[in-house]
Amino acid sequence: MSQLQNLRKQVLQLRQEANISRMPVSQACDDLMKYCSEHQKSDVLVFGISQSENPFKENKGCILI
Repeated sequence: MSQLQNLRKQVLQLRQEANISRMPVSQACDDLMKYCSEHQKSDVLVFGISQSENPFKENKGCILI
């Protein structure tokens, strides 16, 4: 591609990025904190997985031959 085509491509990309809707960081942080507090009760990283729901728990004991 020529340099002119590359510059046109960059301008097009910058125009597309300029049209993206944005929100203030403070509002995004508030929304994230609200989401985390609302979904905290169902978060397995906070409360863990009960032994009955653990899909990786081995159901078999050790068998020696």
